[in-house]
Amino acid sequence: MKLDIDQISNEYLERIHRAALVLTGNPWDADDLTQETFLVLSRQASTFQGKSKVFTWLYGILINLERRERRRYLTRQKGLKIVTERHESEAKSEPATKYTLEVSEWKTSLWAQVAKLSDGQRLALVLRFSEEMSYEEIAETLECPIGTVKSRLFNGLANLRELMHESQDIEFFTTDPPLEAQRRSARS
Repeated sequence: MKLDIDQISNEYLERIHRAALVLTGNPWDADDLTQETFLVLSRQASTFQGKSKVFTWLYGILINLERRERRRYLTRQKGLKIVTERHESEAKSEPATKYTLEVSEWKTSLWAQVAKLSDGQRLALVLRFSEEMSYEEIAETLECPIGTVKSRLFNGLANLRELMHESQDIEFFTTDPPLEAQRRSARS
């Protein structure tokens, strides 16, 4: 099956970038992952067999790249921890001020809490709620049964509620005022 790489890039670039931004939490890594995804597309377009939709295939590429980068990051962090313990007096680099606000907003967002979940739950939630994919599309992208997708979403939402409750940010999950505020207004 012959793919029109230009058409696919024009059609899905923004969606892939948005998903990369939600997965990584910063614009630099999102840019890198997006570019890498489309590089893989251009290099491996001939391997697409048409068994899935093009955009689910692209999301699969993005997810595999993100997993690889996450593993590399964790490995680097372990090495850097050892080095920084030896050289704590050296100055740390700061992100460019242009993106500082975006990064700080992400760190306090719901997606930052989602990033703390297990890979399966995190990816299922991102694809469902950020990318608005159907269960079938998520199953195709993650190469797992629909029942597994539903389970990951259910457990992911339950774990997310727990994380939000622990950080006392439960207003994400309810439109009612927090219980303490209700009690105060009832006493008044």
